[in-house]
Amino acid sequence: MKNLIRAVFPALLLAPLSLFGSANAYAQSAVMQQQQQMIQQQQQGFQNQNSSFNQQQLRNTQTQIQRDNQAQQIHQLNENMRLNADQQWQNNNQQRMLNNQNRQQRQQQLQLNQMDQQKKVNNQRMLNQQNTVDQNRKNNGGQ
Repeated sequence: MKNLIRAVFPALLLAPLSLFGSANAYAQSAVMQQQQQMIQQQQQGFQNQNSSFNQQQLRNTQTQIQRDNQAQQIHQLNENMRLNADQQWQNNNQQRMLNNQNRQQRQQQLQLNQMDQQKKVNNQRMLNQQNTVDQNRKNNGGQ
């Protein structure tokens, strides 16, 4: 009987340990599952964060492109306004030159008209003087 107890007793002692070992394995499996879920949640959080970051980067890039385009449009408008102002200045300058030329031509024409008028007056005087001389000669007997 002692031999039987000696043979069975260690088996009885080991039985609860094996039950405890399977419970321990189950608990470890549950902990591992929970850790796996936490890792997956972290990875999903990182992916969401990365996606948000990428979306923000995209929005920032789009905003910068819009700003660059607006700056380019403003620069082009300023350049067009400058060119228009230059063209307007040139047109005004040409008009001033034409006005000056016209004024000079009118002044020259006025001077020519005055010279012609003076010439006519002088010719008329000379003709009158000649007529007077001729008349005096006639009156004096043809001398």
